[in-house]
Amino acid sequence: MRKLRYLLSGGLAVASLVPFVFMLLISFEHHRVVTGNPLHWIPTEPTLSTYGDVLRLSGFPHWLLNSTIVAVVATLAVLWIQSMAAYAFARKRFVGREALFYLVLAGLMVPGSMTLIPQFLIVGEFGLLNSYAGLILPTLAGPLGVFLLRQYMLGIPQSLLDAARIDGCREFAVYWRIVLPLSLPALGTLAIITFTAHWREFLWPLLVATDDSMKTLPVGLASLSSQFNTDYGAQMAGALLSLLPVIVVFLSLQRYFIRGLTAGALKE
Repeated sequence: MRKLRYLLSGGLAVASLVPFVFMLLISFEHHRVVTGNPLHWIPTEPTLSTYGDVLRLSGFPHWLLNSTIVAVVATLAVLWIQSMAAYAFARKRFVGREALFYLVLAGLMVPGSMTLIPQFLIVGEFGLLNSYAGLILPTLAGPLGVFLLRQYMLGIPQSLLDAARIDGCREFAVYWRIVLPLSLPALGTLAIITFTAHWREFLWPLLVATDDSMKTLPVGLASLSSQFNTDYGAQMAGALLSLLPVIVVFLSLQRYFIRGLTAGALKE
């Protein structure tokens, strides 16, 4: 039975890699070969010109810069804001704490598509269209990070916090010097989730960033498609290039990601 499970898991893992392998192979094909009949799985005339075409696009540096700014700033802001909220829910006592926390959790049941139009109207009223603030601010108050960090912070021994207060630490120092360092696995997990979500986000930048100079990488790469012609090789090359920052972030925070996901799974 165990061998069967391993075999099934391996088969699913290989199957999940097929689209990426297909994307990699197409990225080395000429446009005329990709659109030809029959389609060749193995490049008959491999070339790197598709990557050069993407890098030479006038808008590509702007798309890459915009995506980097949005993803990095949003990730740092989410870690800061949601960790403070999680600390309050986990370690501070105030009237209505549980009710307010359950209200935050209720946000997990609301599809993002339901809040898309209200958020767009609010951003427009404040004049934040075609700006980094419009791309970032509406995404900072998500409930997932508050829930994840709060659950992790509940596992920090209260005696550590009390000892810090006895030694003269103010509340912010307890949060900054004690709680945050001990919550690195959960913070790393949230950082990966947040960075990846903002890096690949398509619909919200498509609505907010109508100016070419504010387009992010997914929106910019989508503009390579037209009604009459699509350069699939260049699109796949651009998609592979856009994966590199996500891979770097994941590999850098992988140990924290795994520890954060498994936190609380084992009882000592």
